[in-house]
Amino acid sequence: MALNDVLRNLNKVTIDTEKKAEIQIKKCCEDLLSKAVDITPIDTGELRKSGTTDYDGAKKTGRVTFGGGAVEYAVAVHEMPNETNWSEAGTGNKYLEKPLKANSEKYLQSIAKAVEIK
Repeated sequence: MALNDVLRNLNKVTIDTEKKAEIQIKKCCEDLLSKAVDITPIDTGELRKSGTTDYDGAKKTGRVTFGGGAVEYAVAVHEMPNETNWSEAGTGNKYLEKPLKANSEKYLQSIAKAVEIK
């Protein structure tokens, strides 16, 4: 096998690994969004509907966000005190932070497993 063949194979493995990581990161973001929406306080429903996911291919990172547009209050609601009287049981503050902390190890392991070279 010539050096060019080795480099070509290495490039293919790199591309395949990056694609596998992207797919898994997107899955983790979607899972986190789903978990976050479930515990996001609901009044009009706009805050829950504002949740989105995004993937930055250059940085190889995923992002889950709430707010923007007509929902400029997302951060304020997220940071409200624990003592707030929420309109629906099981919802409350830190609606993005709580599921991220609870699932971060699972997400990291799933991404590591996805890019594992066998």
